[in-house]
Amino acid sequence: MIDPILIYAGSAALAGILLSGAIGKLASFARFENATAGYALLPANWVRPFAALFIAAELCSGMMLLVPTTRAGGAALAMAVLLLASAGIVANLLRGRRDIDCGCGGFTEKTGGLSWWLVLRNSLLLALAVPALLAHYASARSLSWVDALTFFGTTLAVLGLYFCLNQLIDSHQRIQKT
Repeated sequence: MIDPILIYAGSAALAGILLSGAIGKLASFARFENATAGYALLPANWVRPFAALFIAAELCSGMMLLVPTTRAGGAALAMAVLLLASAGIVANLLRGRRDIDCGCGGFTEKTGGLSWWLVLRNSLLLALAVPALLAHYASARSLSWVDALTFFGTTLAVLGLYFCLNQLIDSHQRIQKT
C-alpha cells in the first residue's frame, strides 16, 4: 500500500517543477527553440512545432498531476516528457556534444551545458511520478491535519532540493570549464 501523502506530495512537487519549466520556456520561447535546434536531432522545419508541443505537454502534465481524476494520465505524460528530454541529452552526450544549452527552462542565463548529472536529475523526477501511476494501490486511510503539514513540508522540501540540485549541476559544469 502506498501512503496517499506520497502520491499527493510527489504529484504536487513534480507539477510545480514541470509548470515552472514550461513557464520559463514560454517566457523565452525563441531561446527554447534555439536550444531545441542545438540538439541537432530534428529537421529544421520540425524544431518550432516540436518546441511548442513539448511545452504544451509539459504544461498539460503539470496541470493534470494536480487533479485527482487525471493524475495517473498526468504522471504518464510527465514521464514521457522527461524520457524524451533525457533521450535528447543522452544522444548528444554520446556524440560528445556537451557544450549546448539543455533547454531546461529558467532562461536567465545560458546553462553550463549537458551532463550525465542532468540525466540523473531527470531520473529522480521520473521517480516522483511513480506513486501517481500506482495510485490505485493507495492506502484508504483517512487524512488528518498532520497530513496537511506533511504534504506541504514534503512538497516544499522536494522543490527546494530540485532547485538546489540544478544550481549544483550548473556550478559543477562551470567549474569544470575553468
